[in-house]
Amino acid sequence: MKKFLVLLSAALAFTSCSDDDFGNANNGLQPVNFSVNLKYDPITFNGQSVNGGAVILTNTNTGDTYTIESGTNGIANFPAVIPGTYNITATKTLTSSEFNTQFGYTPETPTVLFNGAQEQVIINANVNATELKLKTVRIGDLVIKQISYAGSHAQQGAVFRDQFIEIYNNSNETIYADGLCIGQLYGKTSTTTAAYTLASGQFDWSKSIGMTAGSSANTDYVYADYVIRIPGSGTTYPILPGESIVIAQTGINHKAPLVDNSGELLSVQNPELTVDLSGADFEVYLGDYRLSIGEDVYRYDIQNPAVTDMEIAYWGRQGYSSPNRDLIIDNLGRDSFVIFRGDDLNSYQNFPDPSIATITNSTKFFIQIPNNKIIDGVDLQHYNPSSQRPKMLQSQIDASSINCDAAYNSQAVYRKVKSIVNGRKILEDTNNSSNDFVKFKANPRGFAN
Repeated sequence: MKKFLVLLSAALAFTSCSDDDFGNANNGLQPVNFSVNLKYDPITFNGQSVNGGAVILTNTNTGDTYTIESGTNGIANFPAVIPGTYNITATKTLTSSEFNTQFGYTPETPTVLFNGAQEQVIINANVNATELKLKTVRIGDLVIKQISYAGSHAQQGAVFRDQFIEIYNNSNETIYADGLCIGQLYGKTSTTTAAYTLASGQFDWSKSIGMTAGSSANTDYVYADYVIRIPGSGTTYPILPGESIVIAQTGINHKAPLVDNSGELLSVQNPELTVDLSGADFEVYLGDYRLSIGEDVYRYDIQNPAVTDMEIAYWGRQGYSSPNRDLIIDNLGRDSFVIFRGDDLNSYQNFPDPSIATITNSTKFFIQIPNNKIIDGVDLQHYNPSSQRPKMLQSQIDASSINCDAAYNSQAVYRKVKSIVNGRKILEDTNNSSNDFVKFKANPRGFAN
């Protein structure tokens, strides 16, 4: 199974800003010119200028976007940008022959993708340029196809109980799911900065108690609350080309009434708002794990004996607080997910979040996952442009993010179909969620188009 690295970004630091950086009363809202200088990674590609790179500025408050291509000098000039705070993404695709002409050797794939990203960029009369470096990133044969996280109506649907994740074999070879891990990542959900954060507002993990990785703690790793793992001996669960597996929070028919673990009958007033997950391949049942640590089984964590249980690979450091009683995805979209293979998760380190100054028995610890182990990842995002959170994933994994339109609206995010070859759907995979995904009503094993 071949994998190729294709993407990432690094950003130049900005000078600190004061309250008047947006200009005085006369020019605060006056449009300004802004330029982005695109360069290929200086380590791997000698910092050559990126000609024809697509650059998008997204206003973090309004969601408004500006799109321009860079010129032969690598510079994308944006005229008349309204001052504000922006996220910047950039992409460039080279064919094999274009890559050979540019860099002097033939790549392993027919096309090579480059991405870059920079968050929380202040644009005003005093800050009118930045530089963005594009790197190659990893494209995997397994991809996250669908994340149903918004849930369905709180009164008429199944609330959050019908959440699921679908993973798709985007290759032309059979891949075994055995041992595949899904990590639910942890990070700050606001862009406010502090002594323990980066400029984007995301945690500066180099400041975690016990951390020895230095600045690479933020660039070479991600940090997960929870990791679930597909069981099997290595060849137990094949995923054929163009097929997928569905991992349900609870593998039951959510359209039908159910009796929860407390004996209460739960009915669904409008079955059309939710989904039937009784045919899921796997479910995340925490009951046995909860009992093993002396805790009660969660009332909504219903076990379906006909659906295989996922393994609970990491649910916090043993002996410390782990409050989640089930795989519950934030229905506002403030989660990120990765799929990866870890030979021995016991060898992975875990750390408290960087805001923790003293470790107590209620401190949570987050497992550190190397980026080079990650096969695919998706940053979800809050649906409200003014409530955006900083990214958890480096842009070599996901250059942007995707969101549903609201919470409890029955939507899921789907990876788009790029092409169909001999009846097999090939899904979009540029490691750029805003480009790769769309949102529709949740439908396990369904397609967006």
